[in-house]
Amino acid sequence: MPTSRRNVLKTIASAAAVSPLAGQHEHHAANDFVQISSAKTAYKPKFFSQAQFSTLQILVDLIIPRTDTPGAADAGAHRIIDTSVSRSKVLQTAWRDGMQWLDSQSKNKPFNSKSQDEQVAILTAASSGSDARGLKFFTLLKGATVDAYYSTQEGLKTELGWNANTFLPEFKGCTHREHQS
Repeated sequence: MPTSRRNVLKTIASAAAVSPLAGQHEHHAANDFVQISSAKTAYKPKFFSQAQFSTLQILVDLIIPRTDTPGAADAGAHRIIDTSVSRSKVLQTAWRDGMQWLDSQSKNKPFNSKSQDEQVAILTAASSGSDARGLKFFTLLKGATVDAYYSTQEGLKTELGWNANTFLPEFKGCTHREHQS
């Protein structure tokens, strides 16, 4: 049975505990789609170095990969995160520490030059909670990626099928027998 994005997200969500930094990433209003410019010029990171930004692009794609719908990098989640981080000193400190932790785990070669299996192994170890600094970074990364992705048209509309404020003439509520009163 092929793994669905929903199952992957459930697995990731259950893997990480709540961090003290949870909730410190920027949330977007329910009716706001974040639109990423389709301009031909290359994006210039506002906070991250170019190397870190390339790593961030890989990281967001490992959290929400492309399946039958666009992945987080396709939607520009890494750009949204970069913009959010550039506006907050607290987030800058947390991301700097997280990227330093990631470098320390990558040992003798940069994270973005490792195989995908090696990258996933680093994130899996971080999500296990055996390394508090790694767990803190993984939780920050996962939360920021999910927030960014689901604030885009690709996340909300393409994947979730959100149709904005659609009028419902009737809402029947939950149809599960055990939830009926």
